[in-house]
Amino acid sequence: MPKALPSDVVKLIDVFFPPNAPHFVRPAEEAHVSALVELVEQLPDETLQLSSEEYSHLIWAIAGLRYLVRQLEVGKIGIGGGWRAPSFGKEDAITLLRRLLTKCPDEGIRPSTSGLEYIDDEELRAGLRRDISSSEAALYSGQWKAATVLAGSVVEALLLWNLKKGGDIERQSAVETAKTNLGFRGSPDDWGLDRYIQITQQLGDISQETARQADLAKDFRNLIHPGREVRKRMRCDRGTAHAALAALNLVIADLERRCASAGK
Repeated sequence: MPKALPSDVVKLIDVFFPPNAPHFVRPAEEAHVSALVELVEQLPDETLQLSSEEYSHLIWAIAGLRYLVRQLEVGKIGIGGGWRAPSFGKEDAITLLRRLLTKCPDEGIRPSTSGLEYIDDEELRAGLRRDISSSEAALYSGQWKAATVLAGSVVEALLLWNLKKGGDIERQSAVETAKTNLGFRGSPDDWGLDRYIQITQQLGDISQETARQADLAKDFRNLIHPGREVRKRMRCDRGTAHAALAALNLVIADLERRCASAGK
């Protein structure tokens, strides 16, 4: 089942309740308020990236809107034919809700997502973790192509990072020897996933089992390009999604062991 995202709720607030502090809600707008409450309750936990204080304010805003709905449901009408949204300081519940949700990303990171602690580049690590989380979320919601392609892209990025991360002279020599043995030329930046799998296995950084699993996913890596999908008549399904994520988890574990053994 598709999930609501913070930006979706913000857009609805802008449609239903344009900036007008404090907001005045009439009985005919009861459904609008109810919809906001239900959508917020469906937001994935990983998107609610707020401080503890901000999160408590979010809970207050939702409670205020629920109170407003109850008043309208029982037919109580305030002065002017409706009710003002409950206020919290200088903001009412609707304005507060909008402000908090604009701070929340649509792509959060699930708590169960691998931390990839062995990657020193914080920006790269955060980006990869978001993609892993999105791939897992796509799998759970039955979006097979998104799960397959995203998982494959992270496998590719991890293997490339592993080749380029440097190290001592012995490590650099091993990479050059592996390139020569496999007949690979040029920069790793110009290679594809198939070569990353081969050379990483040659170096002993991933196991034969991991390489086999990654091979199952590599042909689906480029399905983001429609022409390739049409030409090869390749389609993603539950099996390709699970295979790609299995390859990803194996690669993550193997690289973690390699970095631990290297003391990095």
